[in-house]
Amino acid sequence: MGFHFFVTPTMSGRHLLLEPFVSRPNTNSIIHMKNHYRPVLSGLAAACLLSAAPATAEIIQVSNTDIQGTVQWTRSNTYVLNGFVFVENGEELHIQAGTVIKGKDGEGANISALVVARGGKIFAEGTPSQPIIFTAEADDVNDPEDLGLLDRGLWGGVVLLGRARINTAVDASGNAASPKFDVYEGIPGTNPNYLNFFYGGDNDDDSSGIMRYVSIRHGGKVLESNKEINGLSICAVGRGTTLEFIETYAIKDDGFEFFGGSVNTKYLVSAFNDDDAFDTDQGHTGKHQFWFAIQASDIRDKGMELNGEPSGLAVSNAPLARFTVYNATLIGAGAGSGGNGNNVFTIREYASPRIYNSIFTDFAQRGVSIDAKTKSLLDSGSLDLRDNLWWGFTAGNTAANLDLGNAALLFSDADRRNEISNPLLRGISRQANLGLDPRPASGSPALSTQSTPPQDGFFSPAPYKGAFGDWNWAADWSALGAYAVLTGRGAQKPTMTITQPNPPVIVLQTSPGGLGVAIVSVVGLTYQLQSTLSITQPNWVNEGAPVAGTGAQILINAAISNDPSKFYRVLMQ
Repeated sequence: MGFHFFVTPTMSGRHLLLEPFVSRPNTNSIIHMKNHYRPVLSGLAAACLLSAAPATAEIIQVSNTDIQGTVQWTRSNTYVLNGFVFVENGEELHIQAGTVIKGKDGEGANISALVVARGGKIFAEGTPSQPIIFTAEADDVNDPEDLGLLDRGLWGGVVLLGRARINTAVDASGNAASPKFDVYEGIPGTNPNYLNFFYGGDNDDDSSGIMRYVSIRHGGKVLESNKEINGLSICAVGRGTTLEFIETYAIKDDGFEFFGGSVNTKYLVSAFNDDDAFDTDQGHTGKHQFWFAIQASDIRDKGMELNGEPSGLAVSNAPLARFTVYNATLIGAGAGSGGNGNNVFTIREYASPRIYNSIFTDFAQRGVSIDAKTKSLLDSGSLDLRDNLWWGFTAGNTAANLDLGNAALLFSDADRRNEISNPLLRGISRQANLGLDPRPASGSPALSTQSTPPQDGFFSPAPYKGAFGDWNWAADWSALGAYAVLTGRGAQKPTMTITQPNPPVIVLQTSPGGLGVAIVSVVGLTYQLQSTLSITQPNWVNEGAPVAGTGAQILINAAISNDPSKFYRVLMQ
């Protein structure tokens, strides 16, 4: 019979699995086990990824009729979107890590875009070394120089439509309905897929699936005047959806736009998009952390345009657009780069954002504009910007320059700790010279903060300001990295250095009740024996009480059952 034994040191939540195997001993023997150790380690590669597609990928043309039921797209193929392609109610699209999806160029009804309709789901789960890339048909992802860094508008984008709440609809019928719904902007009632463009409902826990390590490049198309497809449109998407490590790059409109909904996000990159880096509307209520944006000096608008409700319709409907962002770094178009409108924030129409521990720097214009409807939310504390760093503005780094209207309180109230101070980022560049490094340098005031994110199961501990600490989490998988704009330094996620005690000597010995386990212990550690009936789906159960180390051999449990179906391990803490 086999007898498996595991020894697992656990320190600060990190586990190192040690997997020795020993034959079950003769009942009259004492066996000293020599452990053969296989550390289970994880980390992110430090190299920039230039391509996710195999050189011999088959080209698969995709039209609207090609997704039915559950469909799998694999990295052995390249998929080309022909017009709007829908993942409809009850359908699922699964995209393998490393897959490339391209959109044909076109205008009006011939715009190519992927639309996940209400009730549809997308599972696009890339990895740092194998991101999923959405890009233009003209883009050879194996050649980082075939397109210009700022080539935009070559296809549409990705649209997620969910069943979470919105507070006000532009569509009159949708605004009168209960629950409210709206129609994705610019889609006429004559469109044969009109119903697939609806969004909104009453389920804030709704799920549209998972998107992780996804780069959306060179998109953005005008549907009609002032109505465009963004890089990623997030419409009434519920908090059951996972959105993290997503980049929108060189989009001919906003990078990310939230239309209501309650979805939470982490690790978003909005780079060189020609309108706003981040945009909200219609009562968005999500939680967000680690947002990074850099704007180009040619075409751009605000860092964030935050509307509570559609302009001209705002009447302070519920739900109030009260959402939270921790740890953003927004780099504008460059101080002194000219042009109009490149301010950090426009906040209006009863928006009530709460933005903390963030860095706003290198903007061509000024700071914050708050409209008259929204000023009361700032005065009451519902709208709150706190513990942020502001620096690098064309007209000067002063409170008077940062206040474009109704925002003076943000800088006059010392308790808000909005500091006008150089964040000392390691490098700002908009060229393919590996010069962009948005991590704070040694001595930066961003390396400490008085605000800490809530311990609510979503926010990560981050005792610093801005989207980056030491870990350059955008380097491996993004277009910024692939096009050699962003440095690869710091790409590997830092791991906690733990000094492990010497591997213990385990002794299996007989005892009156069966087989006993003794161990040569270390002072200051405790030892807990556990067992499970399955190693593939373990349910570890304590065997007896934990035993404190003495520096000598101790008995962990005097009577392990002679049950050959059990697996055992010792936890050292």
